[in-house]
Amino acid sequence: MESPNSISKIERCSGLSEKEFYNKFVKNSVPVVVTDKAKWASSEKFTPEFFKANYNHLKRTINGKTYTLSEIIDLCMASTPENKAPYPNIFDLNNDFPEYVDVIPKIVYGKSNRLFSPLLLNVFAKRTNQRQLFFGGKGCSFPTLHIDYLGVHTQLTQIIGEKDFILYSPDQTPCFYPDKVLRNQSPVNILDPDYSKYPLFKNAKAIKTTLKPGETLFIPSGWWHTTYIHNFNLTYAIDHVNSYNWNTFMDEIYLSARQNHPKLAWMIKGYKVVLGKTFDVKETLLN
Repeated sequence: MESPNSISKIERCSGLSEKEFYNKFVKNSVPVVVTDKAKWASSEKFTPEFFKANYNHLKRTINGKTYTLSEIIDLCMASTPENKAPYPNIFDLNNDFPEYVDVIPKIVYGKSNRLFSPLLLNVFAKRTNQRQLFFGGKGCSFPTLHIDYLGVHTQLTQIIGEKDFILYSPDQTPCFYPDKVLRNQSPVNILDPDYSKYPLFKNAKAIKTTLKPGETLFIPSGWWHTTYIHNFNLTYAIDHVNSYNWNTFMDEIYLSARQNHPKLAWMIKGYKVVLGKTFDVKETLLN
C-alpha cells in the first residue's frame, strides 16, 4: 500500500468486503472510489421531476435569497460557468426527505458509525451525523478548499451528473495556510492561486477524480478537498467516525470547547477515553 503522500491517482474498486475496505483504505488513510455499492442511485425517485413534483414545499436561503426546491433545480439545470446557480444547496435527508432514509444504505467503514450511536451525546453528534443531498449546476464549485468538520471521514455518492473532486493529502497542510480560527479551511483559491501571498502552494500535489452516477468516493479524515461540477448534479453525503478517527474527532471537539466553554472542556478529555473504550469493547463483540 502506498503512503498517502505518494498517491498519484485514486483507485477505483468493486467487490470490496467491509473488512477489505477498512484494512486497505480506512486504516491507511487512502481515498478510494467504490463503483458497485450504489445501485439505489438509479431509482426513479432520484430525478428532477420527482423532486419538483413532491418536494416543492422545501425552501433554502442562499446568499440572502430564498428559493423553493423547484427554483433551485431549474437554476441548477440552467447553470453555466458564466451564470452559475446558487451553491451549495444542501438538504438534510432525515428532515427533508424521510422516505429516502431506508432507500440509501450506509457503507460502514469499520464495525460501526459512532456518530449514529445513542452512546454519543447529541451535542457532539448533531453537526456531523446528518445525511445530506447536494444539488448543483454546471460551473459550481465548493467555496473553499477544506477538511471536513471535526475530522470525520466522508462518503459521497454521485446520483445525477458528474463532479470533479480535487484532493490533497494531510501531510501537505502547510501548503494551504489554514485559517487560524477556522483551521479546517484554506484561503487559497486553487483555481487562481496568489503565489505572492501563498508561495508554499506551489509545492502542493493534488489528486483528482471524476465521480460518475452510482459511484461512491471515500475521503479519509484529514484530507483537504474541493469540487467542480460539470452539469446538473445531485450528490449524497454522509459523515463517519470509527476507531480510526475517534481521537481526532474528540480532540477537535475539545479544542472548540476550550475556546467557547473553557470550564467544561476538561470533561471532554475524560469522556473521550471512557466512551472510546466502551465503543472498542462493544465493537469487538460484533461479527
